[in-house]
Amino acid sequence: MILRCRVLARFGSEIDALQPDGSVLRTHLRRRVDDVVCGDVVMVDAAGAVVRSREPRRNHLTRRDGFNRLRTIAANIDRAWIVVAPRPEVPHLLIDRFLVGIRNLPAEAGIVVNKSDLAFTADTPTSGPDLSHYLQLSLPVLRVSAHTGLGLEALRAAAAGACNILVGPSGVGKSSLIQALLPAERLRIAAVGQRGEGRHTTTTARWYEAEDGAAWIDSPGVRDFSPEIAGIDQLVQGFPDVSEHAANCRFRNCTHRSEPGCAVSAAVDRGLLPVARLQAWRELRESLVAGGQSRG
Repeated sequence: MILRCRVLARFGSEIDALQPDGSVLRTHLRRRVDDVVCGDVVMVDAAGAVVRSREPRRNHLTRRDGFNRLRTIAANIDRAWIVVAPRPEVPHLLIDRFLVGIRNLPAEAGIVVNKSDLAFTADTPTSGPDLSHYLQLSLPVLRVSAHTGLGLEALRAAAAGACNILVGPSGVGKSSLIQALLPAERLRIAAVGQRGEGRHTTTTARWYEAEDGAAWIDSPGVRDFSPEIAGIDQLVQGFPDVSEHAANCRFRNCTHRSEPGCAVSAAVDRGLLPVARLQAWRELRESLVAGGQSRG
């Protein structure tokens, strides 16, 4: 019997496949269908417990491994939520990099500020990351707490009926959030270290299903991971707010630094574009040019 199954997780040459009846089958991958990850849809020979084929993907999320090889970690994502927290501190440009990567999947993006209850404790020196310059992107920005339940219903409502993935630095509580959203699951969760660094607990991406029709992918910790930006075209796609004004620049290849007639710089001066977004654009573009990846 051949069954159409969802890949819940991969473990070397084996996967956990969700069958149509809701049961899970541990099945083997053939060499010719080895390119299979969490979120894929595969055809499984249930009798032989072997994956026969993989359906085409809508999109896929990749990262660099320790040998600088590009690896696919999840597929068929509808919405990617960038999770941050009052601590550990959000790495510089991480949100901007993730937004570029998400828009180029393509998928919808959102920001989740977990551990929002920490903003009101005496030993927390900050009220959380400043996200005001993202508001003009019309992104959902949700403040939640996996510990207290603050904002979880709003997150459930925003995620309903879609395949969602949580991305962000280690230690911000991605696994804790899924645990709170799916209390029947048992996830490995570790506390933030004494120096504020995140502790990596999830070792492979895994798919979880909710009763409201949503699915959640718990991704590996990304302490040193930021999405790949292949070139200027992808950067442009990831900054729609900058690109909107760039269409009116005097020069087609304007870098939005000191060129005369730069409509982007003018938009910042007029308060139509947050200066933080232009600064992020400039820094990411410079990193592309320095790496020899610019195409114009």
